[in-house]
Amino acid sequence: MTEKLFYKDSFMQEFTATVISCTEDKKGWAVVLDQTAFYPEGGGQPCDHGTMSFGDTVANIVDVRDKNDVVTHYSDIEIPAGTQIYGKIDWDRRFDFMQQHTGEHIFSGVVNSMFGYNNFGFHLSEKDNVVDFDGPLAKEDIKAIMDKCNEQVWANNPVTASYPENVKELEYRSKKELQGDIRIVVAGDADICACCGTHTDTTSQAGPIVALNFQAYKGGTRISIACGKRAVEYLKNRNDDCYNISHQLSVPVETITDAVAARMDEIGRLKFALANAKRQLIAVWAEKAVATDGVCIMIKDELASNEIQQLTSLLAEKRETAVVLSSQAEGNPKICIASSVKDTNKLGRHISATLGGKGGGKPGVYQGFVEKAADENTLAELVKSFG
Repeated sequence: MTEKLFYKDSFMQEFTATVISCTEDKKGWAVVLDQTAFYPEGGGQPCDHGTMSFGDTVANIVDVRDKNDVVTHYSDIEIPAGTQIYGKIDWDRRFDFMQQHTGEHIFSGVVNSMFGYNNFGFHLSEKDNVVDFDGPLAKEDIKAIMDKCNEQVWANNPVTASYPENVKELEYRSKKELQGDIRIVVAGDADICACCGTHTDTTSQAGPIVALNFQAYKGGTRISIACGKRAVEYLKNRNDDCYNISHQLSVPVETITDAVAARMDEIGRLKFALANAKRQLIAVWAEKAVATDGVCIMIKDELASNEIQQLTSLLAEKRETAVVLSSQAEGNPKICIASSVKDTNKLGRHISATLGGKGGGKPGVYQGFVEKAADENTLAELVKSFG
């Protein structure tokens, strides 16, 4: 059994210990100490990283696991049994997880007290803090939850962890039935929960608490949150975004939502007008197109797929076979073939044999792309050679 110093003091960043054993396996060197401040992965919280030093040698700890109360540290080098080590936690990583985990307690407790919903899923990583609840929540609900969570933060209430003897008499949150000694975490007035993780000492150390986004999930709601430093970084970045948009639109930052909506309406109207003008232009191209031996070939730049289809269809109304090729600023040139007399799929494959690319479609119409550019003469020769 390993003495777990992180339960005695979650703010412990450095410690000394003796190596009990060190064996090599597929993850690296598995090191067991008599005591450790390294938190092993568990309860939804990722493990600690850090170093172990002995003499002038420094070992990197890249994973930590707990099985049957024996904590195993995975090192990138061997540390012989009996070695006295000096352990140092990657404190930025640990404190971040402590803030996220404590903030999740506060958030889940507030949701439970306000709506009666239970937390049935919790995923914490270096980038995400995601909580799943078994009931629906709307945008206004989540705003109210954030207000209550940050009231807990401002209250600066203590966060405690203990193994109470009267645990069976307590009402606490837990996602599963527990046996043996049960560790109960009390997060201010917000939450009482069975938990094996590490937490801040006060609710204020976990704040602020911000909900980033939410979505319906398995009949309930999945919410991404950010706590502590992550929340501050998120708010700083969104503040920069708002001021950048304000500058680009030349409006006060307080009015950017209305300004963006107005600009999107304007863009929508312009897109509609442009599409209408493009349809008229395509009709003019088709009307003036010249066919040779019943074959009409046209090359145009930067046509969208629907525009290529429209032009090919109009050309084919008065010609036996129509081929349209359109170069693209990004990606391969697009091709469309329509014919009332030729097998368009075979013709498309015939052209691809020379120009590369691929495509397909229903009888009479082929769509795809080619890998090489071609002019009208090249395409005409390919169609002619097909027969």
